[in-house]
Amino acid sequence: MTRYRREHVGFVFQSYNLIPSLTVLENVVLVNELADKPLGVLALVGLENRIGYFPSQLSGGEQQRVAVARAIVKSPDVLLCDEPTGALDYETGKVVLAAIARANERLGTATIIITHNAAIAGMADRVLRLGGGRIVGEERNARRLSADEVHW
Repeated sequence: MTRYRREHVGFVFQSYNLIPSLTVLENVVLVNELADKPLGVLALVGLENRIGYFPSQLSGGEQQRVAVARAIVKSPDVLLCDEPTGALDYETGKVVLAAIARANERLGTATIIITHNAAIAGMADRVLRLGGGRIVGEERNARRLSADEVHW
């Protein structure tokens, strides 16, 4: 299970989990020492001009986008995002959601977002609603919203 998780699953946490003593590029490459595309992934999330910065020099939204880049650098089959916008303001949250959506579209990664923000559900193909530890509802969106179309 550990090997599968390491090789096939990317994680994005609300608290970023970046290593403060490493630069943006080093935080992304750390996940997969054999990563041959960290610069491309950083460009995908709009941080190609920040590769030499340390986490303390970045905004919360930039730190979260580094976390997204770190999660997708190994081209995971599954991307799990736990409250990826929970600690961010509205505009920054939309930037992070757009980065996650680009990763989903360009890499074909199955993306699961766990959130209390019901508006984000409009970006999904399929929405599962939980209550009391159980699935209490399922919906399929006829059309996925872009991050720009999501409002909360």
